Amino acid sequence: MANRTPLPFDSTADRRTSPLSVGESAPDFDLPDTVCGSTIRLSGLQGESVLLVFFRGTWCPYCRKQMDVLTTSQPRLIAAGIQTLGIVCQSAGSVERYLRDHPIPFPLLVDETRAAAKQYGVHYWLSREGFNLANPSLFILDREHRILFAYRGKNMSDLPVAAVLDKFVGLLEDPSCRE
Repeated sequence: MANRTPLPFDSTADRRTSPLSVGESAPDFDLPDTVCGSTIRLSGLQGESVLLVFFRGTWCPYCRKQMDVLTTSQPRLIAAGIQTLGIVCQSAGSVERYLRDHPIPFPLLVDETRAAAKQYGVHYWLSREGFNLANPSLFILDREHRILFAYRGKNMSDLPVAAVLDKFVGLLEDPSCRE
């Protein structure tokens, strides 16, 4: 066994970064899409409203439930002109294995280095073993990719529910948001 110096224990709150706020411009990213096998750059979706959802991982039962909610919501999101992007902080191989048995109708991007999670202020360290994850989070971006809504879960089970999505999808369906 390798001689490792354990990280000093500190609560997740001590190591979290500050999440982005409503009104800020969403940082650009370029991440591989495990659903289509391509790479997606946020700036390549300029002119489209985006629902950006950070998941802890495909192994997380709460995240799986949220993926199911988003899958069910896709017809309404697509009709409203909203592109859904999921982001997971785990290996591409793990995500690909999960998707073989659990296909989803929206891109699931892989952020192995946690760069996007850090840019969006949703990255945190968990435990003295040094696991680093994305906090379950949701951002709704307008067509210029300004943040209209930001939600960062307080813990692994605190995910945006369908009612929250419905409220803010309604906001994006408002014609004044499309001009």
